[in-house]
Amino acid sequence: MSWEQLRSIVLQDKADREFWAGQPPRACPNDGTPLIPAPPSASGVELFCPHDGFSWPRDRALPGEAGG
Repeated sequence: MSWEQLRSIVLQDKADREFWAGQPPRACPNDGTPLIPAPPSASGVELFCPHDGFSWPRDRALPGEAGG
């Protein structure tokens, strides 16, 4: 394996991480329950977990940050 191949792998990993960081989660990070759309009355919340109250993007934590 060449250095250019290793560099390509690192760059692809960075691009993948940036892509997935910009996507809404599909499941609650606390318990794995699928997130459901929030009711229109929930201002600033797009998705929420009916079991533990996790709300996205309110409780969103980026990689390397503490949870909300």
